[in-house]
Amino acid sequence: MSLDTPAISGTDAQSANRLDLGALPFILSIFVGAVLIFLVQPMFAKMATPLLGGSPSVWNVSLVCFQAALLGGYGYAHILGRLKSVRTQVLIHGLVFLSGTICLPLGLTGVFGDPSADHPALWLIGVFLLSVALPFAAVSATSPLIQSWYARTNRADADDPYYLYAASNIGSLIGLAAYPLLMEPFTRVATQSASWAAGYGVLFFLLMGSGFVAFRGSLARQAQASVEEARASLSWKERFIWLGLAFIPSSLLVGATTHITTDVAAAPFLWVPPLTLYLLTFVLVFAKKPPIPQAVILRFQPVVMAGVVLVLPHFIDVGWFLELALTLLGLFWASMTCHGLLAERRPHVSRLTEFYLLMSLGGVLGGAFNALIAPVIFDLVLEYPLVLAASLLVLPATQSSFDGRGRVLFGILAAVVAVILFNRIAGISLSGGSAVIFIALPTIMIVLARGRRFLMVSSFAVSVFAGLMLNPYASGTSERGFFGIVKVLEIDGRRAMMHGTTLHGAQFLEGERVLKPLTYYGANTPIGQTFRQYNDAETVGVVGLGVGSVACYGMPGQDWVFFEIDPIVVNIAKDPDQFTFLSECQPDARMVVGDARVQLTYEDDRFFDLLLLDAFSSDSIPVHLVTREAMRLYLSKLDDDGVFIAHISNRHMALEQVFARLAALEGAVALVQKYQPTAEQREEGQTATHAMLFAKNEAALSRALASGNWERIESDGKRPWTDDYTNILAAMLAFHQN
Repeated sequence: MSLDTPAISGTDAQSANRLDLGALPFILSIFVGAVLIFLVQPMFAKMATPLLGGSPSVWNVSLVCFQAALLGGYGYAHILGRLKSVRTQVLIHGLVFLSGTICLPLGLTGVFGDPSADHPALWLIGVFLLSVALPFAAVSATSPLIQSWYARTNRADADDPYYLYAASNIGSLIGLAAYPLLMEPFTRVATQSASWAAGYGVLFFLLMGSGFVAFRGSLARQAQASVEEARASLSWKERFIWLGLAFIPSSLLVGATTHITTDVAAAPFLWVPPLTLYLLTFVLVFAKKPPIPQAVILRFQPVVMAGVVLVLPHFIDVGWFLELALTLLGLFWASMTCHGLLAERRPHVSRLTEFYLLMSLGGVLGGAFNALIAPVIFDLVLEYPLVLAASLLVLPATQSSFDGRGRVLFGILAAVVAVILFNRIAGISLSGGSAVIFIALPTIMIVLARGRRFLMVSSFAVSVFAGLMLNPYASGTSERGFFGIVKVLEIDGRRAMMHGTTLHGAQFLEGERVLKPLTYYGANTPIGQTFRQYNDAETVGVVGLGVGSVACYGMPGQDWVFFEIDPIVVNIAKDPDQFTFLSECQPDARMVVGDARVQLTYEDDRFFDLLLLDAFSSDSIPVHLVTREAMRLYLSKLDDDGVFIAHISNRHMALEQVFARLAALEGAVALVQKYQPTAEQREEGQTATHAMLFAKNEAALSRALASGNWERIESDGKRPWTDDYTNILAAMLAFHQN
């Protein structure tokens, strides 16, 4: 009991207890519905991710699908809530809920066949619509409907049911946490789907119970309701403000998730933290007494945004964990800002379902902007900083941006832009400390301009501009698709391909070294060694094309097959105006576009004598290619005397034991090599490479062992990764402990 609540005596206390018991069906319905909503989201994405190459976009598009279904549920709840009879509402919703059982237990429909490499987003949306949309929309209508029914009861707090929205988000948080911590590690997907179906049945009976209680209490409030309905007016300006305040956090949720998963892995472990923080803000701001005053949130929003902007351009290296912390803090604080302003503007209870409907619409528009629109209109990830800047626009303007102090700060910003442009035109490179100063100066001004809304946004924009212009990888051409951003640029006499933040191959521009493989594929690297030692292989398979460097290890008479999921990468690698490894060395190689896990199943067993796995996009690990089922597939396509090499270089996860456990389970022999080039080899374009080599028998590895470069590795006996179980956190901790 709070300190400002008066004491309740005898009869009143008994009455309050009866009322609380009467509210139990409403609370449980909202709670169970919220748990189900946020259990199914990572579950569906986990089902779909292996079919689409482990791309972070799978989660982003899935998130938009769920937001759209949520909007549908809220729209349905808004229409249903306008019916005067609660009994009619309950009957209709019961029928809709029962119709959702045709999709249970949940699974991916096979109507659309294998994923489309050209239109993967459309394929995923279609699968979602037939597999999940109907029961999800029915469940998503629970929270607004229950609150609407609650407002029609004779409870003392029926006029302000908004705090139940905070309760629903507590259920959401539990559902989100339960999936990566309990369901994913310990249960199979089929068990998860069956459990969700059981929860769906429980929710049906809770909803019917809530409807019965609401109907009994609604008769006493009917006369009062008509008076209240006439009193609650609403302007279109207010509606658009709700949309905007919901749009910004939703867009940032998708942007922050992409920012995180692009460099690690597309997996529930990393999807959940941003969404958890996003939902937590609803819990906090819609609480009867918010624990963080809105004034504090608004005051420190510029400070937090200044910290976030420093790690946006990938120019100032603060370490991945600090970058993760700042990214999540920025999402949380901006969401607290916008959702707090939404909570302050919540309307009379007669407009409750419309309020939630417009909030949901803003969320759908924000997510769709990032996941569907931005990849089409931007070649770079500009949507994320744009919306971060928009989160500063919603702050109250307490001072003029063009007062005396504002004019001085604008002058400094203009000087920063002028110096950067002059050096760019003159070909002068700013690096090291001077570059940091030109990024940090406008960043500090975001804080100094607090209260001057336009000046804060201008300072933010100049900071982003400085980071992009001073980034040594800012030049070149970019092309963006479902699987990320691919950039081609020229550095030090070489043309290179960047996928996200990672170098994926390079080629000398002229001279006799033009067809010499570079980077991870140089002659002295583990990959180069293997292709030279096993040059008598008749059939060669390569999972992950890059610029096609390894093609130039080909020998006459060999049959080469490349598997690449991203059509953009294929087009660039095959274009002789950009890279010539393929056109000069393997012009007749078979090119298979699609996810390797899917496409390899169509190859004959024991077909390949040499198979290379090199499919990490950016630095993100496609986890479905590092499971027992995947290893079994690779070995089944490998000749009995063939070898399989996996390129496992990355910046975040220790994968040696992950692969060693898989090899042991499948009866394969495993070797490992960590290659560090000499200074001379670095000058020749070779880079540090970490790789593992496998075969069905030890004799097949005799050539590699004879070189003295490889070491045997045995499994530590710990739990192997499967399609139903991965432990990314353990792999990350092991990496940073070594």
